[in-house]
Amino acid sequence: MTPDEAVAALRARFDPSTGRFPGTSPTAALLFLLDRARDGDDEGRRLALSALRRTPGDEWSAIHSRAARGGLGGAPLAPPSSMDEVPSASAAAAEAAVHVEAVDIARDDGLEKTARAAVDAALRTFGWSDAGDDSREGTDAHGLMTATLARAAVILGAPGYREAASRAGEQALDRRVDPRHGTLLHSAGEGHRPAGISDYALLVRGLLELLEASGERGWLHEAVRLQGEQEERLWDAREGGYFEFAEGADRRSKDGSDGAIVSGNGVAALNLIDISRLTGKADYRGRAERLLKAFASDVAKDPLAHLTLLRAAQRLDRPRSPA
Repeated sequence: MTPDEAVAALRARFDPSTGRFPGTSPTAALLFLLDRARDGDDEGRRLALSALRRTPGDEWSAIHSRAARGGLGGAPLAPPSSMDEVPSASAAAAEAAVHVEAVDIARDDGLEKTARAAVDAALRTFGWSDAGDDSREGTDAHGLMTATLARAAVILGAPGYREAASRAGEQALDRRVDPRHGTLLHSAGEGHRPAGISDYALLVRGLLELLEASGERGWLHEAVRLQGEQEERLWDAREGGYFEFAEGADRRSKDGSDGAIVSGNGVAALNLIDISRLTGKADYRGRAERLLKAFASDVAKDPLAHLTLLRAAQRLDRPRSPA
């Protein structure tokens, strides 16, 4: 499926009453459409903004009144099971990420206000303060929030978000590491399980966005180091792609589909493309190409379930843009 065909398929699934794409990860769908908008795709832009600016029905009135008070920062990307449920940290970070990226393609006071509210709401959901890291959240959610803060600093011109992202990056590298082996963990604290592909990919994403936001090359050094650890622990040398986990019953499983947050393998492909550009080393790009080839049959069977991998495939042929 070509990118234009994917946009057309999303248009066919779009439900204007909810602003959602039934059967498709809402975060992955919107980030894909926003990427298409950066490439000059007017239909992708229109569809993404229609989803983000939708008018809620009565059942959403409680959520939107909370958003108006600064509670959720805009229309939620997926409905909670009850009107009083607090969104998970990963969902809040994903929602903030989408609203921030929307400002990048359509400068608008309303969109910018919503994006700032969404980022602030996500920070509250994480429970982060100036003092440090809320270790309850997985490293995947922590990395996604770090990337979101760094992007918000650049797009919204907000140095405070850059400082928060830097603290989050430092804390992840300091506290989410196995004290015996020095390898990344899924969450902070001794005895926690090793990191999986989503943990590695989203934290590397956060470090790469910190490089752009701060200009400090140390973030690239750490991103490359973690990328190497990810290769050593999770890469499938026989068939390509990354296993979900380094240990345990799911050691041999691989998945390229998007879920509640975007695909770990999809984000890993985006990271490899960016690291290749930033370091000038073609082997990273080659690894990205092999990863995409490993999941090509899955993407062909159900492209709308693999939109982050589609984003990576189209990014191979154009300059870097945010993830």
